[in-house]
Amino acid sequence: MTRDIHYFSSRDYARRTGGFVYNSRLTEALARQGGRILPIGIETAFPTIGQEALAALAPNLSAIGGNGLLLTDHIHVCQLLPLLCHAAFPVVSIFHHSLVVEHGNPHDEEGLRLSRMEGEALAASQGIIATSQESRRYLEQHYSIDAKRIRVAVPGNERASRSAVGATRPLQILSIGAVIPRKRYDYILEAASRLRATDWRWRIAGDPNRYPELVAQLRRSIADLGLGGRVELLGEVSDSDLASLWQTTSLFVAASRYEGYGMAVAEALSRGVPVVTTDSGAVATWASGGVIGAPADDAPATAALIDALLADPERLATEAERAWRFGQSLRTWEETFEGMGEWIGGLQSTVAEAPR
Repeated sequence: MTRDIHYFSSRDYARRTGGFVYNSRLTEALARQGGRILPIGIETAFPTIGQEALAALAPNLSAIGGNGLLLTDHIHVCQLLPLLCHAAFPVVSIFHHSLVVEHGNPHDEEGLRLSRMEGEALAASQGIIATSQESRRYLEQHYSIDAKRIRVAVPGNERASRSAVGATRPLQILSIGAVIPRKRYDYILEAASRLRATDWRWRIAGDPNRYPELVAQLRRSIADLGLGGRVELLGEVSDSDLASLWQTTSLFVAASRYEGYGMAVAEALSRGVPVVTTDSGAVATWASGGVIGAPADDAPATAALIDALLADPERLATEAERAWRFGQSLRTWEETFEGMGEWIGGLQSTVAEAPR
């Protein structure tokens, strides 16, 4: 069934975050499967969509016809709720992970407010695309979402060339992700400061614009911890530069408080790069070969794990081989979105159940 898919996004959504990449791949797949993608864009949606922007959006949403639907991140549905309360078209939310988890405390005033708003947004969605089984479980457990309204589509992977693990000196460690509190780069810096090995450099690539004060704090910490010659905040990098970074990377490290899937971990494995990561949400449910689990609150122990890998070329090579073999088993983008157009085409505009 061919549908008009009105895809809402904001231009301040960082281009190389996992969410942006996933959403872009999704709309490309839907277009190949017969959907007509009609973009609706605004400049800024972080941290909120302003009242003027909401008012300007109203005519766009009112114009969605009977053959149309609205597709967007669930975080945008939360903010568009005043315009969707009487929508005569289906709403499809892309659920990467909960805003409550992003906030970090589900029990304080802000966490409770986010939970209520998120529940209303999900209740207003006739379809929800979850990026992992962990996210599906969260939806069912926290919001009692009917499983029939959820379609799980884990992120896919490009077939990429294998990284030259161990070939570059000093050994290159890489972390990827927007500079936001959830990624816990402060913990990464603490672990880096406790490494006994000396033959390494650590590069952090990710959008620095969402929390400028956090970036400033991390730069101060790099100086205070004496890491100026070893750790570099690269900011957002181009696709070609990121590919070059991967080619010379020997170890990927992540310390996120939570991940709805963990796309950067998957990319590391697909390139044969061993991973040291904390138990961060969905990652622990799917990642295996070439993955070394690290404690979430013991920086010296995390540093010891990294030291052991850096000091043992044979073990590093073994973990790289395990990472490569497991990475080749991960789904491609074509596989992950197979049949998505047919599923979306069957959605109808019905009154969603209220959150319990």
